[in-house]
Amino acid sequence: MENKKKQVTIEPEHLHRNQSVTQVLLPIIGAGLICLTVCLLLLFSTSAEPQSTEQWAQISTMFLIFPTLFLGLVSLALLIGLAILSSKWNKSWPPALRNVRLVIINFEKNIQGLAQKPAQPVIKLKSILAGIKAVFKK
Repeated sequence: MENKKKQVTIEPEHLHRNQSVTQVLLPIIGAGLICLTVCLLLLFSTSAEPQSTEQWAQISTMFLIFPTLFLGLVSLALLIGLAILSSKWNKSWPPALRNVRLVIINFEKNIQGLAQKPAQPVIKLKSILAGIKAVFKK
């Protein structure tokens, strides 16, 4: 007599589907419903009083501004860190790679100069005309 119960094996795809529903979709849907309920509650509770509506508008503005400022500071810190890292990284290069970098920088300057040459006569002519107009307007 065999009294051992046979364990039902669940396929990995089915297990993954069950886990994604219970661990991802249900919390997102629940949080969405909670947020929607709070928003509707605030909307109906403040519709009769304009003064409290103004206070809630100021509070919501702060909630919009603070994350933006925080992300801006994080981005600035990241840029400063990358600038410091790249300056230290450039100093640690061997001399041959530094020379290659200098050649690339000089090539870039030459290309930028070639791109600006066609615009230089136009800019010079417009600046002369602007100077002449300024003299005759006074």
